[in-house]
Amino acid sequence: MMELNAKKIHLLEHAEKLFSENGYAETSIRDIAKLASVNSAMISYYFGSKEKLVKAILDYRTTNLDELLPQLQAKSSSNLEHILALTDFYIDKVFEQKNFYKLLYQLQASDAQASLIQHFNNLRHRNHDLLKSVFEAGAAAGEFNPDIDVSLITSTFTGTINHIVFNQAYYREVNDLKKLPDEKFEALLKERAKKHMGKLITAMIK
Repeated sequence: MMELNAKKIHLLEHAEKLFSENGYAETSIRDIAKLASVNSAMISYYFGSKEKLVKAILDYRTTNLDELLPQLQAKSSSNLEHILALTDFYIDKVFEQKNFYKLLYQLQASDAQASLIQHFNNLRHRNHDLLKSVFEAGAAAGEFNPDIDVSLITSTFTGTINHIVFNQAYYREVNDLKKLPDEKFEALLKERAKKHMGKLITAMIK
């Protein structure tokens, strides 16, 4: 992973915004440079190509569980609490980084970006093995069902949260929350999502 400074992060975040709004193929280096108020040559100098720029976004946004899990474990009194703390962290992350997850969804839906998805999968493999070790510890302690498919649990979880975050207008309508201010509505939705996913995850692994 490349070392990031404030200028690189500035470029990554503006590129992420345009990619999420307009799509990978439709967004040019020139578009990104204009939005970020820089010269196109600066982007090429730092990242080399549009593909490498997206890979840098994936590196920047993908959480390294090797660093996060020990922090959460230190605050948890059980393996279940550890997993639930991780789910809360992820929910906060998706709400805060909508552009990244929208971009990620677009890339995963397009076979044309196979190299980018492989890069992301390599990052996910690392995290999958670490997450699997937490479930194995829970099973060894008698807290979790030993027959857990970690990849399917994570798919169920991420799919549900992404659907919630990107269908907020529908959730407002079906729950008669149209008049609630945006900030209060998002806080309410996040709280309900955490409660719902906590119950769902607990039911799946106990």
